[in-house]
Amino acid sequence: MKDIEKLFTRRSIRKFKDEPASDEIVNKILEAGRLSPSATNSQPWHFIIVRNDDGKGACTFGGFNKFALDSDFIVVGFYRKSEAIMEQYSLMDVTIALQSMVIAAWLQGIGSCWMGAFDVNKLSNTLNLPSDARIVGAIAFGKPDEVPVQPKKKQFSEIFHYDQW
Repeated sequence: MKDIEKLFTRRSIRKFKDEPASDEIVNKILEAGRLSPSATNSQPWHFIIVRNDDGKGACTFGGFNKFALDSDFIVVGFYRKSEAIMEQYSLMDVTIALQSMVIAAWLQGIGSCWMGAFDVNKLSNTLNLPSDARIVGAIAFGKPDEVPVQPKKKQFSEIFHYDQW
């Protein structure tokens, strides 16, 4: 399967096998984030790679994200307000880097799921983040133990507009 076709099969994975990814694969995932583009090459991102139960548990919230506990690892991406040239750019840059990791993972057979529902204070305290850290997202990674179907998507013509609305 060509890479672009494989990319089109990417789904959010919420059920993981109890098998760790190799260090080589994990390092390639992280490297994809490190090599991502950023505004003025500022590279405002910081990442915490979470493998322990306390950190994984801090990514759950109420009934959300319980699958995080069974993931191989989680990447929490953030920027520091004190280091941000412009916060909007930092937000975009960290998002781009995290999504690069998601794509790199999928191309190597590792599934992932973005998590947005978490207690920011609990996660920040558990990970000992600096007080000016702005968490952009947390992504659970692991070997998929499910093959979700493609949910219905809007038609091309409904979302793309050329030159004007």
